[in-house]
Amino acid sequence: MKTKKFIHIHKIKSEANDKITFIILCAKKSNRRGYRNVPLTIINNETVIDKQINTINKNYSESDIIIVSGFEQEKLINHLHSKNYTNVRIAENQNYKMSSVLDGWRMGLNLALKQDTYIIHGDRIFDESCIFQEECKNTHTLIHNVDKNNYDFGISFDGDKFLNISYGLPNLWSEIFFISRSDFSKVRQLINTCLENKVYSIDSFINLLSTYINISIVQKKPKDVKPLKDLL
Repeated sequence: MKTKKFIHIHKIKSEANDKITFIILCAKKSNRRGYRNVPLTIINNETVIDKQINTINKNYSESDIIIVSGFEQEKLINHLHSKNYTNVRIAENQNYKMSSVLDGWRMGLNLALKQDTYIIHGDRIFDESCIFQEECKNTHTLIHNVDKNNYDFGISFDGDKFLNISYGLPNLWSEIFFISRSDFSKVRQLINTCLENKVYSIDSFINLLSTYINISIVQKKPKDVKPLKDLL
């Protein structure tokens, strides 16, 4: 009987370690004319947030999804509750007007368990290849080439190793970032000491993070992940 009990407990721990967290940042509003609430914008008869959650749930039967809300959060909360998602938690950022993307990362990571974690910026439409990297299990982020001048964050790299993130680099950052379970505690520790380290922006934080842990680069095609502005 003791052996069976041990096996059962071991199985529970193993299954818990196999879980994965997805943090989706939905606090900010869009300033583009024609739409304001990014997660509730409808693309092909489906809201952006539903597309994201459904893509995750189709590929992971065991996942914990944390939505960091802000702008018009009551509308977003009511919508999510109406869908009866069983694996979605909502973190309300009451101070979203004064918050940065870095603050959204911090809030999400402080609510997450120590396990493999994806952080996805809320205006990204992505396919399953962006959240299922069989060949890369360590901490990594995604990039893709663009055929025009890049005025958003880009990443320089050597082979598959991250070097730097900055505005205007030709390889566009996908705004999808994966943190391995083994690196999770270090990432959370660093993000909670950003102010004392005088780190105030997400690019500065990722550059700092790369001095402590190895960040790999996974190259994708533009069709695999798109910002909402490219679909409207």
